[in-house]
Amino acid sequence: MKRDLYLTDLDGTLTRKSLVLGHAGFLIKKGIIEDTGIYGAWREDMKNEKLIVALAQDYQRQLKDKRIEDLMVDEFIEEFLGNENNWYNTLEMLIAARNFGDDVCLITGSSDFLVKELAEQLNFKWFATKYHTENGILTGEITGMFADFQKDEVIRNNFDLSEYSTVIGFGDTASDYGIFKHCDISYLVDPTKETLEKLIVKGRNLITGLPDS
Repeated sequence: MKRDLYLTDLDGTLTRKSLVLGHAGFLIKKGIIEDTGIYGAWREDMKNEKLIVALAQDYQRQLKDKRIEDLMVDEFIEEFLGNENNWYNTLEMLIAARNFGDDVCLITGSSDFLVKELAEQLNFKWFATKYHTENGILTGEITGMFADFQKDEVIRNNFDLSEYSTVIGFGDTASDYGIFKHCDISYLVDPTKETLEKLIVKGRNLITGLPDS
């Protein structure tokens, strides 16, 4: 019998909070990076997209010249994964699917060194934004997994979808169209009005909300 394949975004789809921005706050508390004022501003207005982008860029900038092993990734992921308030119940559904023998893959713009640790603990496949290193040092350069064409490309290059009985997708923004276009069933989790309008124009059949809601 063929397995099912679950393709899912991470931030805003499985997690209620951004993995990268959560790590930024964690590193600030540990004194590894500084709050330049952006993190504090974002904490006061966490839906502000300009502050979200600014904080992510500040995080990337401050990690330059640091070693990944100095970023306390294991401790952060253990803490983040263990806090049930960080997760939608889509995570429980995907863990159940994995335990049933189906394949689950994270396709996310979050940093690869965080997603790798998370995916290994969950036994999920994964693709993420690559943070480049040279001689073990972060260079400040990245190769993103943000846009719909990047998510589309990684699926085309790494999966034979004919091997699966059903392909199920989860996402929360228009960039997840790169996932949805390959899926038999697509769930749009807690979308904005703007996201709905963009995906309707693209002609996607979407189920809004969580699978068991």
